[in-house]
Amino acid sequence: MAEVALAAHLAEERSRAIRHLLATPLVDGDADPDAFRLVARHQGTLVDWFEAACGWALVVDVAAGFARLSKRSAGVDPSRPLKRTRGTAPAFDRRRYQLLCLVGAELVRHPVTTVGLLAQAVGGLDTGRHAERAAFVDALRALMAWGALRTSGGEVDSFLDSEQGNAMLMADTARLHRMISCATAPSTLPEALDVESAIAALLAEPRYGEAPTDPEAADTDQRMRWVRHTLARRLLDDPVTYLDDLSPTERDYLATPAGRKWLRDRVAEAGFELEERAEGLLAVDPDVIATDHPFPAPAGNAHQLALLLLDRLAQPPGALEGSGVRKEVDAVLDRFPGWARSHREGDGPDRLGDEAVALLVGFGLAVREPGGRVVARPALARYRCGEPTVSAPTLFGDDA
Repeated sequence: MAEVALAAHLAEERSRAIRHLLATPLVDGDADPDAFRLVARHQGTLVDWFEAACGWALVVDVAAGFARLSKRSAGVDPSRPLKRTRGTAPAFDRRRYQLLCLVGAELVRHPVTTVGLLAQAVGGLDTGRHAERAAFVDALRALMAWGALRTSGGEVDSFLDSEQGNAMLMADTARLHRMISCATAPSTLPEALDVESAIAALLAEPRYGEAPTDPEAADTDQRMRWVRHTLARRLLDDPVTYLDDLSPTERDYLATPAGRKWLRDRVAEAGFELEERAEGLLAVDPDVIATDHPFPAPAGNAHQLALLLLDRLAQPPGALEGSGVRKEVDAVLDRFPGWARSHREGDGPDRLGDEAVALLVGFGLAVREPGGRVVARPALARYRCGEPTVSAPTLFGDDA
């Protein structure tokens, strides 16, 4: 009996560690010591599990105090960009991503430097422009949030106000070397490669052969490895998995008893509850450990509006034309005159509507068609409000 209880306890610990890594692919021992100890305790089993289930490499560096899960999405996902850590946390733009890479490369060569010296070393950075300094600082702050960069003797934010602002920087090269998650080293790509070709080359995983583009041309092992890893990545990392979004090879594998059992087992080992519907699959974390972006969220105008749009989209015909979203926003603003005051002037209502729709699309609850039409997807029904249920009076009366 004691052995059974111990095995159950260890399995529960491993499932929690898996979900911690899914939510935070870089676990910092200083920022989250409990999660790091959990991952470090089961590192051998976790390394094997992520490789077998998802094809993701896990590195646990106990001496350096971090664990890095090199996640790769089943497909290109623009809905979850890197966010800035200043202000309202808008998404990184192309310039900030570029500077993040340039800064990381320079810090690998010179891990101890200053903000001023680093800015001079990064080619093409115009420190005389505030917008350039802001993008540079955002790149530094991202590395600091990941524990890959520390400061002393000043603040990096001082560089925002003046190019004379300075601070001492100390980089953790062990973490920097683990930042990029791709099978092909970026330094090996030809310089003349265009952006689309470079992205395709960095996303390619040779281990699957031709399975991603032509499953029938790949050998049996490659095809099986690819279909299992792709399905697990979708289910464990995306809000919802629709059968219509899968390739014929993936759907065929799921239709087999062995394929469905393999996926069910992996989901159970990770501590999720699997919802299986005619339209697709959804893995629910009952402990909300793996949830990086909750929905519905406890606060936020866009989240509140998204919930109201859910009610509207749940009704026939289950769609809103482009102008219909604005009408719904205007109706809500009229209904609640004290709500969303920052979105009432100028293009505020349109921005609020766009943010709410983006949330619904990002969580797989709706899709936005090219003409701006917003169409409900099946998972939206999970949040539909039903008719209230009135309980019968208790034995002690209504006031009991």
